[in-house]
Amino acid sequence: MVREQKMLRIIQIVFVVFGALQFLNVHFIPSNVPTGTLTLFQGLVVVIAVSDNVIGILLQRILVKGPGRISAVGKAATLAQRWLIANVVRLALSLSTSLFGLVLHMTGSPNWLAQALIGLGILFMVVVSPGKPPAEQVSSSPY
Repeated sequence: MVREQKMLRIIQIVFVVFGALQFLNVHFIPSNVPTGTLTLFQGLVVVIAVSDNVIGILLQRILVKGPGRISAVGKAATLAQRWLIANVVRLALSLSTSLFGLVLHMTGSPNWLAQALIGLGILFMVVVSPGKPPAEQVSSSPY
């Protein structure tokens, strides 16, 4: 396993453990706000949370396949660096989905909905495969 894959695996494990702790928080610690019907705010939180996963997958593909960007120090990012960054962004957006589940729990939404969002975030962290990092292309040009 190359260095980028090891780093990504460690980040993925940490994010999944954090999501599991959120699930346990919702499951064992009751919300002080009475649960009732779904409000407009809670509905918007659900829409934003689900769209985070879609944006994460699309952004991952765009960042990996997109043209090289110039970094602050003037060097272009390598393909492996772009692959790692794209996958970390995808994992972070999946983690934000589970954080939105915690927000729903604290605002008094039904526990099943908060647990479903947290589970969706964990599911996307585990199921969506990052693939292998792209191999660097060796240029035959001396320039």
